[in-house]
Amino acid sequence: MDAREVVGLFAKEAPVDIIEKNTSHGDEDFRETLIVDLGGKRMVIKLSSNGFTDEKHLLLWERIAKEYRNLGYYCPQFIRAMDGSFPQVQYKGRECIAWGEEFSLYRSADELIKEKFADTHLVKDGWYSFLEDAMIMDAKVAARHFDYTDMPSAYCMFEVFDPNDKTDETTEDAEKWLAVARKLPTEFAGQVQRIWNRWLDARHELEKIYHKLPTSVFQADINDTNVLLDDAGNFKGVYDFNIGGREVYINYIVRQAPYVSTWDGYEALEDEGVFLKRVLHALEVSRKAYCFSELEKEAAPLLYKCIRPLWWAASCELEEAGNDTEKIRRHLDRIEYEQTREIDFASHM
Repeated sequence: MDAREVVGLFAKEAPVDIIEKNTSHGDEDFRETLIVDLGGKRMVIKLSSNGFTDEKHLLLWERIAKEYRNLGYYCPQFIRAMDGSFPQVQYKGRECIAWGEEFSLYRSADELIKEKFADTHLVKDGWYSFLEDAMIMDAKVAARHFDYTDMPSAYCMFEVFDPNDKTDETTEDAEKWLAVARKLPTEFAGQVQRIWNRWLDARHELEKIYHKLPTSVFQADINDTNVLLDDAGNFKGVYDFNIGGREVYINYIVRQAPYVSTWDGYEALEDEGVFLKRVLHALEVSRKAYCFSELEKEAAPLLYKCIRPLWWAASCELEEAGNDTEKIRRHLDRIEYEQTREIDFASHM
């Protein structure tokens, strides 16, 4: 099928114009968006071919959007094909699943920043001006403890999001670091083993309580490309549910907050203290609409020790150190510092 034929599955009107946007993540994760002008109205049609987009996930995302709307937040309506299905189609040489969405009434924060707020990046006092409203939305969802699915979000631990994954992303990141660290000169072997043992110990202790921690079902991605604002920059809602699912709330906060808090989501995280500062700020905002349990307060330090020291950037940093023994030593010392520092998460919860 070509794009016009795909549109014909969802609308009787002939399209006046179709804009094709490819947002794939490599050969194994094909994604394409069709922005369709039907003359009097517009709609969006999305096509995906990957391990985590299928009918059961689309039904889940449709439900998540409905529940968010019920809480008063704007999420574009999902649109099924005229026969009521989410059809499977041959598109650009791939077997894809297709679905429609209402053309959003609002624009993403990313778009508005580029077009209207380039001078401020919508940042106030170091944080996105819309961040608190978005995090309170998540906190309200968490407080509902939705349990209408067992399918996890992409942040999951001790299970996999994509059936093709061998392990969860947190463990994968740590194992990538270990693979690089084991190639270091023998003088570092003892410190590497000490770091790895600490990581395993933290993971083991976390696993004892992890499956007792409160969960809900989240959209799970409030970065600036998915947050929807009005033209004045006020928070209205979210779209894009493709990593959404059931998630342990405290894990979701620790995993996501460092990357969505302000416009320099990744660049500033290497600066000492920034990652933690963003997590603590997210906890303080979240408690305005959510009551953290004692078990969540117990889990927070263990989660931090599992996630932060051997996060995805750790293996990259160690590889970049090359044969520079001073850089290697500083890298390993920083990891041990993160593993052993005492952080009072509970006072922020």
